[in-house]
Amino acid sequence: MDNDLKVSTVGQPRINLMLYYNSRENAIEFNYPWIMPISAKLVFSDDSNCTFYFNKNYLRFSNIVAEGWELIDIFRSLLLVALIKAGMYMVHGAAISLGQEGILIPSFGNTGKTTTSWMLAKRGAGFLTDEFAILDSEGNCFGFPCSSLVSSGLIRMAGLSLTRRQGLSLRLNNLKSKILSSRFASGGVKLYPDHFFQTRDSAVMTRVMFIQNGLDGFHKIGPDETLSRLNAVQDYELNWQSNPYVIAHSFFNPSFKKQEIFSKEQKILQTLVSRIKDAYVVSSSDGMHFEIIEKIMETKN
Repeated sequence: MDNDLKVSTVGQPRINLMLYYNSRENAIEFNYPWIMPISAKLVFSDDSNCTFYFNKNYLRFSNIVAEGWELIDIFRSLLLVALIKAGMYMVHGAAISLGQEGILIPSFGNTGKTTTSWMLAKRGAGFLTDEFAILDSEGNCFGFPCSSLVSSGLIRMAGLSLTRRQGLSLRLNNLKSKILSSRFASGGVKLYPDHFFQTRDSAVMTRVMFIQNGLDGFHKIGPDETLSRLNAVQDYELNWQSNPYVIAHSFFNPSFKKQEIFSKEQKILQTLVSRIKDAYVVSSSDGMHFEIIEKIMETKN
């Protein structure tokens, strides 16, 4: 963060009211004429490295507006592009291991990834991630060391013991969520998985379990539907192509081959799906996807 960041718009080409191109620095620059300047700059130093600068006003603006402007959205898009170029991938989903089987659990936000992965881990599964699964071309999934946003319901269900500070934070966050709505304050408390159960550094993903809310049950799906559902989750949750900074960069910088990256992304996804033994859609009316997944795995073993 650079609160003294200055963005000059004089003579700079732009694609809308806010995004400009600085050819001298190969940078996409953000400037919005408000009471106080809202400024940001994404500098591409070479094909794989970049630096993002922003001031406090941009941080406030992006948190309110969201829709690709938030820091997390920018970083996720750039990380995914870098991974694709390296022949790897990041799926919006949880990942755990049960015995010799690695299970990838893609889903949309607020569907139950954290509850499913944490409950399976509490019952003996190896935990890799509950949010972003990073995979290589061989199907290896790598643990993503970060905190999880855990709800009050999961805390009760899993019998988690919180410190006094964590309990206070949970109550305050839940109150904020009720007042401001979950759109601006999600509630829950951030906890580190390795404080509560065994975590793993990596595991080979052999099965995919898409989770959704609805009538209780599950059904097996084929490779084509697996690929289609994966694309749907990715397009909604991690659509790097629609990030405004990526769009501006592809418009102004012809060396950024957006279509080639997209084609490589599809080949990576097809390869990942081809390595999967089988895939299921798991539906639960009360967030108990983990019980259904356990039943599926019991029949397989």
